[in-house]
Amino acid sequence: MTRGSHTKVALAGLLAVLLFACTSCIVIDASDWNGVRYEKEVELSAPLAAGSSFSAETRDGSLKIEGIETSDCRVVAKIVAHARTEERAQELAEQVQVRLEPAGAGLKAVAEGPRTMGNTWYSVSLDVKVPTRTSLILGTDDGSVRVAGTTGDVDARTSDGSIEAEAVKGNVKLRTSDGNIAGTRLEAATLDLHTNDGSIKIAETSAKSCTAKTSDGTITLTDVRAEGIAADTGDGAIRCERIAADRLDCHSSDGSIHIDYAPDAPKAPAVTATTSSGGITFIAPPGLSATIDASSGDGSIHTSLPITVEGKVGKSLVGKIGSGEGKIQLRTHDGSITIR
Repeated sequence: MTRGSHTKVALAGLLAVLLFACTSCIVIDASDWNGVRYEKEVELSAPLAAGSSFSAETRDGSLKIEGIETSDCRVVAKIVAHARTEERAQELAEQVQVRLEPAGAGLKAVAEGPRTMGNTWYSVSLDVKVPTRTSLILGTDDGSVRVAGTTGDVDARTSDGSIEAEAVKGNVKLRTSDGNIAGTRLEAATLDLHTNDGSIKIAETSAKSCTAKTSDGTITLTDVRAEGIAADTGDGAIRCERIAADRLDCHSSDGSIHIDYAPDAPKAPAVTATTSSGGITFIAPPGLSATIDASSGDGSIHTSLPITVEGKVGKSLVGKIGSGEGKIQLRTHDGSITIR
């Protein structure tokens, strides 16, 4: 079943929001409970000046935000209702309201619907186009979040789903309780990434400070430049490829650590890498000048660098490369250490 309508909604007497179209269809759900899914799309638009903010909150559904050359905020909201019968699914979908409201110096997308229980529920997913220069505050309880092509601070969270940011300029804070985090081509003063259960992958990114933390998952940083980087995982490997950082702190409770500095990285970095179980590989930038303090509880230490060693070399190594301006500390309880 398909139908269309055109509705115009006034916001606060000053802001006009245009409901361009509403389409819907019935789908027989293939899940075990033999229910029906009713889908409905609503299109909204409202003026949004560059440099403003946009926020969205949905209980169940994905959020996709893209910055483009425009002076409007354009939203396509997909409402999906699940129920035992076609009539009940359609009735539920029609009761869900999605609108744009003024919020401070910008707009807020609001999705509201009735209470549901049992085998009756609904989700609202938003596909949004905003001006390139827009700050974002986004939240969903169950669904993925994707942000691309914006200039402005981004604060995004989901309780259950992945988060992805691409080509974003501004402070970035990403939080998920259960899902992966990925970022590419980010430019931020502060980059703050946290997932309770999932991997973190960041590439082609520059930041003043970069923090990546996961309770269970791998952390991969590729072509990342920052004054300070902190990577922490409760269970997983940490891999840093072609990085450039004055300060680097890597910690894994159970996993290997691989650090490979870019050719033009600082020559005297401060590095701390610790793991309870796993090997550590440290590939120094050219012209490294630092003190080296490495130890392994159950493993060997290998180096191809000209280190001036103090004391006996065995399960630990203390020495200096060059004039010893930086400080490299490597610790593993169960694994070998390679320095080159």
